[in-house]
Amino acid sequence: MQRVLLCLALLFASPLFANSKTLLVNGVYAATYGDIGMDKGDWRDNNYSAIRLKAGIQLVRVDFVSLTIGFQKVGFYTGLSKWDGDQSLAWDYRGPVAEVHFFPDAPIGFSAAYFTGSGYSFMNSADRYSAAAKAACTTNCTIETERSHLKVDEFTAYVTVKIASGLQLFAGAGTRHVKGDPEYDFRRSSVNVREKFADTPSWKEDHGLLLVGLRGTTL
Repeated sequence: MQRVLLCLALLFASPLFANSKTLLVNGVYAATYGDIGMDKGDWRDNNYSAIRLKAGIQLVRVDFVSLTIGFQKVGFYTGLSKWDGDQSLAWDYRGPVAEVHFFPDAPIGFSAAYFTGSGYSFMNSADRYSAAAKAACTTNCTIETERSHLKVDEFTAYVTVKIASGLQLFAGAGTRHVKGDPEYDFRRSSVNVREKFADTPSWKEDHGLLLVGLRGTTL
């Protein structure tokens, strides 16, 4: 939670370091934005909500259209909420994001973003471990967790509503494509071991998302 609070402080401080009235020599406006949001969507057939942080800097502005690049981080392992209270899953992923903003300084605006990144997820659910992992863990052995390396791609679209100077509410929807490459942490006779099984396939997901949040911006 301390990491989440630190990220939030830096995120909403970012617009303070930029001046949208300054036009640089190369024709780029020095403008930034920072988002804090929450999504609602499926993760491995479970309905979860996750904290999302995103920050970006403007590359170019042409009339009512702005193009930004930035960085997004989702999940934070502990920044999650499962709607039925089960906490057997945890994940975090992060990476670069590109976004096109339409009417970014108007009372109502629109934006569309593409994200690609990587991360890790953990699952502690014995009935969902692979058969190969269960077969490899017999005498004096416990499966601690399934750990998956993630490759994530997202496409999201938003509507923004200006509520104050430099502050907007946003709501949107999107899709999330996830590929997980699992391996297992075992505890055998008081020794921790991590193993990957060739006959344990990668898992894949393709689900929709709903998103809401708050944006600080000088775009």
